[in-house]
Amino acid sequence: MLHEDYYMKLIKYSLSVLLLICMIFFFLNYLFPLNSNRLNKPQSTLIYDNTHHLIAIKLSSDGFLRIPIKPKVLNSKVKKIVLAYEDQYFESHFGVNLLSIVRALWSNLNNKKKIGASTITMQVARMMHNKPRTLSQKVIEMFQSLQLEFYYSKDEILTFYLNNAPYGGNVEGFASASFKYFGIAPSSLSLSQIAYLTSIPKNPNANRPKIFKNKKTRDINTIKNRLLKRIKALKLLSQEDYQRAKEEKIAVIFQNLPNKIPHITAQINTQGEVETSINMHLQAQIQALLTSRIKTLKNFNIHNASAIVIENKSMNIVAYVASQDFYDAKYGGQNDGLKSLVSPGSTLKPFVYARALEQGLITPLKKVFDVPLFIAGYQPLNYSKEYLGEVTATEALQLSLNIPAVELDRLLKNKSLYALLKQADISSLTQSKSYYGASLTLGGLGLPLKENAQLFAMLANGGVYQKASYLKNRTKEKPKKILSPQSTYLVSNILADAPRLSFSSTWEQMQSMSRIAFKTGTSAHAKDLLTIGYTPKYTVAVWFGNFSGASSKKNQGVSATGLKIASPTLFKIFRLLGKQPWFTKPKGIIKKDICQDAIVLKQCKNYVQDEVIVGIKPKEVCQNMRAEVLSYLQKQGKLNSITSLKNHRCYQEWQSYKPLITSPIGGKTYTHNQLLPKEFKKTKLECYSFEENSTIYWLIDNQAPIKSTSGKALYHYLSPTMHNISCIDEGAKVRKIRIFNEEL
Repeated sequence: MLHEDYYMKLIKYSLSVLLLICMIFFFLNYLFPLNSNRLNKPQSTLIYDNTHHLIAIKLSSDGFLRIPIKPKVLNSKVKKIVLAYEDQYFESHFGVNLLSIVRALWSNLNNKKKIGASTITMQVARMMHNKPRTLSQKVIEMFQSLQLEFYYSKDEILTFYLNNAPYGGNVEGFASASFKYFGIAPSSLSLSQIAYLTSIPKNPNANRPKIFKNKKTRDINTIKNRLLKRIKALKLLSQEDYQRAKEEKIAVIFQNLPNKIPHITAQINTQGEVETSINMHLQAQIQALLTSRIKTLKNFNIHNASAIVIENKSMNIVAYVASQDFYDAKYGGQNDGLKSLVSPGSTLKPFVYARALEQGLITPLKKVFDVPLFIAGYQPLNYSKEYLGEVTATEALQLSLNIPAVELDRLLKNKSLYALLKQADISSLTQSKSYYGASLTLGGLGLPLKENAQLFAMLANGGVYQKASYLKNRTKEKPKKILSPQSTYLVSNILADAPRLSFSSTWEQMQSMSRIAFKTGTSAHAKDLLTIGYTPKYTVAVWFGNFSGASSKKNQGVSATGLKIASPTLFKIFRLLGKQPWFTKPKGIIKKDICQDAIVLKQCKNYVQDEVIVGIKPKEVCQNMRAEVLSYLQKQGKLNSITSLKNHRCYQEWQSYKPLITSPIGGKTYTHNQLLPKEFKKTKLECYSFEENSTIYWLIDNQAPIKSTSGKALYHYLSPTMHNISCIDEGAKVRKIRIFNEEL
């Protein structure tokens, strides 16, 4: 009975003490709440390709290599070795091991060699502060260890330790050390490698791998074997495992962190794991193609290149080669050629034709006019500096003629190329339509190659526009329907059937290839040379030029063009992509006879069967027959005079045109040899009137009027100076120009 009373009192006393301790703990916990946020430091970024292979590791925002360990690794031999070495009673104590503290005090008082008593939990508490080790700080760490044990599970605490432990230099965390020192994930480590990594946090400066300069420094196998021996002595490691691990000779790989896609790595600012859609095998092949191609273009003064491949259905970027060599410091290889503003050249013309098809301005075989054009002082010229007169819309696009494209865009008005680019939210289109004027159609806008490729992917996707990305797990924006499936199909066929004679330089690459729709582009002074092509599956864009902005130059008399320079590489990339399907004709396209006559008066003289979009009525826009076209038709003898059009509904509008001076050209400087007689230095004067009376009058400076006839050339000597020239028709309408004459 006496013993029972004693034990009851002891239990009550113990419970009272425990209750008091709990009350004190909760009170202190209330006053000094645990701030474990300090353990959740910025992480490094691990970037994977489309098959989940690691292709890049990026340091954290504060410059550390911090890779969190995965939970499944904790249930392996890593946990066993770490606990055996650092804290074998981790699973049984409450954050503080009182027996270890007593043992450490006794040992430190009686021996010169000091030993510690910190549990893993106490080490985690210290990691939250990283303050000097004083007695008061030790007490704080013990209290915070109790807090950690109260709020977190054992596995969570161990994870905190493994993710924050120092492993030398800017390496923090077990997984980080595994990647840095052995180049593999923790799950692939051998027992010996785990043992060595486990030893580092005790003394990071002494134990971390070094390039040894003297024999006094212990090598990693010595450190590893000492740890294994200690664990074996504690009977926490079998003889077989111990012997195998001891005999294994491990070596550290001193290497930089993997970064196979440096341009993408520089753009990714999120931490943790990032899954990309990059096909690394294809990426490496295209990188090699560009590097090899650049070596052959030095004589053209071309030193940079970039390419992108988009999977059309998903709009995933499967290859993102932003320069021929990221590490080419001489030619700015770190620049991103897919984001840089480059002139698209003629590559935007297909979108003008697609819109024109939808608006009834053209059908593939309808005739358009390639004749000189003057728009508010701007005179677009073809690359060849020649004009072809009447051509079909198909020929105009395939031959990349400038005049028909500019004219069609003008007639599109509020459905123009500018409006289309606005719908696509092109980032560089920041000015008003009037700012760009007619030059927009011919490449008068800096456009990133990536965004240009997205526009062509829209053609492949039946007119549905969506931005492309290399991020797999992204929130996709809502697709925009900008063009119709019918117009994009017709344009795709036109681009795929370009005359083969025009591509003799790339014929070898094109033979036996799948059908590809593609368009080339060459900017002014051949600074930007590009080709963009697509099939139902992929869109590929290739650019060559110089990040410095320098122009290319002729090589043995041959000029650099998008066709000659970029197209061969584009076709090689499509070969890498394998056999490609072609588009299925969408509903809403029928074959129908259309009239090809330039001007239909009573009845059509020339019919041809063409593919047309159902429901689209041809638009006979009077402005189609601008003054330049009417003068061209008169010159070709296809139109006797304006009076022959009296019965046409547009006659009154055409008759209101101002006279057109076709020679000389306004704003131009004409140079003559001063030694020649005046008779050989006369200037050709030619003007077309659209009045019934074909009489015209020339006014040159303040001289007396010169009477002449519409369309009839006359030659007149002009002194070497500036001249104001006017042509007046019988309706008193005036066309004025200014030219400059000089004699050398």
